[in-house]
Amino acid sequence: MSARLTGFGAAAIILAAGIFGAPALSAPSGGSGSCDELLTLVRKQTALFKDLRLEVEITQQNQKELATISDDFGKAYEFKRSKLVFSSPDSFKISAKAGIVNVSYIVSGNTKIVRAGFINKKTDISKTPHKKQIAIDAGILDETFFKHYTVRGCRKENLDGRSVYKITAVRSNAPDKPEYTWVDAGDLRLLKREKREADGSLKARHVYTKHKLVGGIWVPGEMRVYGRNEKLAGTSVYTNARVNTGVEDKEFR
Repeated sequence: MSARLTGFGAAAIILAAGIFGAPALSAPSGGSGSCDELLTLVRKQTALFKDLRLEVEITQQNQKELATISDDFGKAYEFKRSKLVFSSPDSFKISAKAGIVNVSYIVSGNTKIVRAGFINKKTDISKTPHKKQIAIDAGILDETFFKHYTVRGCRKENLDGRSVYKITAVRSNAPDKPEYTWVDAGDLRLLKREKREADGSLKARHVYTKHKLVGGIWVPGEMRVYGRNEKLAGTSVYTNARVNTGVEDKEFR
């Protein structure tokens, strides 16, 4: 069971939106006109966003390529189906079954909880803010991204013939390892994220497609992850997405 719990901890992040982990708290950046412009659009687009529910299914996996991202990354894919719940600004829960045992992974504020059968482990993460989960970890760019990441730049460019904003950001505990995020310049749907090493080499890439407009929010319908060799490592399909259903705090206790 312990090995599967370890895999589930990774799955909570992977299935939501990527392995980037929650961003470290830092002062928002916005010196460039493009970042100010983008932040204004994001605030307008997601002003009414409060919560999200969706179901996740792993439809493809390549364990060899998953292992290039991290040694235990592939363990997350043992959970073929799971359910995700997110409540703004930083409450996140993903649940699944390990055989006949219900398993849940919760991050809410400064507390992380892992439950499986008789196991109920709570951890204080107040001193490790990078472990917190925000909307970008559920596939949605909102204002909290600009509060939790140090954003170094935003620029407009073309991605596969589409006008996009490319955001360059870092975490306070890894300032030499840039993370890139691409969103549609028109409707701000999340299209792609990359995590790079200090030497510029790829660690992981996530591509988001098949979006659906749910409650005024563009929610991805599929996420594909690529490893260090730029080969497809896994595919997750998101279904039954619901926005602003009134998720209560007790969901994360």
